[in-house]
Amino acid sequence: MLARLERKLAGEPVLFIGVHSPKFPNERDEMMVREAVRRYGVTHPVVVDSRHSIWRQYDVHAWPTLVIVDPLGRIVGQASGEPDEAPLESVIVRILEAAREKGVTLAKDRLPLRPERSAYGRLAYPGKVLARGDRLFVSDTGHHQIVEMQLTPDGTARERRRFGEGAPGFLDGSTDYARLSHPNGLALDEQANVLFVADTGNHAIRHVALDTGRVTTAAGTGEKGHGLPAGQRVSGTVAALRSPWDLAWDAPRETLYIAMAGTHQLYAYEPATHTISVLAGTGAEARVDGPFDRCAFAQPSGLALAGDRLSIADSEISCVREADLQAKTVRTIAGGDLFEFGDQDGVGDAVRLQHPMGIAAAAGDRLYIADSFNHKVKEIEPGPGRVRTLYGNGQPLHAELAVANFWLALPAIATKQRSIFFEPEGLCVAGPRLFVADTNNHRIVGIELPTGVASILAGGS
Repeated sequence: MLARLERKLAGEPVLFIGVHSPKFPNERDEMMVREAVRRYGVTHPVVVDSRHSIWRQYDVHAWPTLVIVDPLGRIVGQASGEPDEAPLESVIVRILEAAREKGVTLAKDRLPLRPERSAYGRLAYPGKVLARGDRLFVSDTGHHQIVEMQLTPDGTARERRRFGEGAPGFLDGSTDYARLSHPNGLALDEQANVLFVADTGNHAIRHVALDTGRVTTAAGTGEKGHGLPAGQRVSGTVAALRSPWDLAWDAPRETLYIAMAGTHQLYAYEPATHTISVLAGTGAEARVDGPFDRCAFAQPSGLALAGDRLSIADSEISCVREADLQAKTVRTIAGGDLFEFGDQDGVGDAVRLQHPMGIAAAAGDRLYIADSFNHKVKEIEPGPGRVRTLYGNGQPLHAELAVANFWLALPAIATKQRSIFFEPEGLCVAGPRLFVADTNNHRIVGIELPTGVASILAGGS
């Protein structure tokens, strides 16, 4: 929204300044902030307010908070939450008009800003990964595309085709004509040979017919919505969604589950009727267990389905949750709450994670979690809620710097004693292999679970 507004007001004496006052320890690192600025194409200045001094000076209490300062340096407006574009634009235009009427001198020259260097290579910030048979799908988030790869017998991955033109936009059409915006979650309906995509930047669910390569819109209007009415099914074509982040396909029920991060809920889409509805969550940002209509989540960003259990990486409360689709109840498997996070293995409420983004289910009643801000992959026993670190030592491995300094960019054996990942966000288990979207290293890593042998399957250069 702010990017569109910046473009609209490009000729006006208006300056947008981002103030990054971190919640999580990982977000205090300037390198992490630079990666976020690159990933989302931020072109305005960003101040790293690690000690929350600016936060306190402006009496801020919530993320995000918008402050409007007029040409005389006076605060004329402040509000928490994500603003709507049209009213904000109207306020800014009125402030400029009032200043001109009073004869206030307004700046004419643009600031000499230097945008951060964009990501390079075949992949850019891959978000989610999905493996089925010899096919591997990757949401190439930074390139606004979906990549289909073929897994070969020798353990490598060969790119077959890409869906999406490669520029952000919201267009249906053929393989190389359609446009997406920062896609993330993936789900495969194998019987119909259809790939569903959580088109996060467009607030939409896209439908990719793999037989023809045609991309269409299953749900969403392309505009950011404010949630759906509880208990009602709405036509997908008219439903305004809000930041769908991950997907899970339930073949027996012919239902697509959606982690709707922007409204802190789970949604359900039924392709047979082209309708969408709220599955669970009140919309409050909180950790509340219980029945579907009374529970609450906080930016759910990862889904994994195993039978009647839908596991959730509930990012903002750094928890792993579970939705029982038969009993229609939600429970917390492991983790803390909105301000209870860290890096602590253990059981249940004693576990501490840091903004987990991805989750995968495996045979033998096991889950794997991408503990993103801890740069780790962890294993979970859902029954007792026992969590242990499998891979990563809590420090990021910046592959580009590792190569430049002649370090090993990826150890042959993945262990918890070594740096391996840089904010991993997506996971998938297929047979004996764990596939990891090593997001900030722009690559997909494959790990043989029985041996821990690791290899780079795609990206990274």
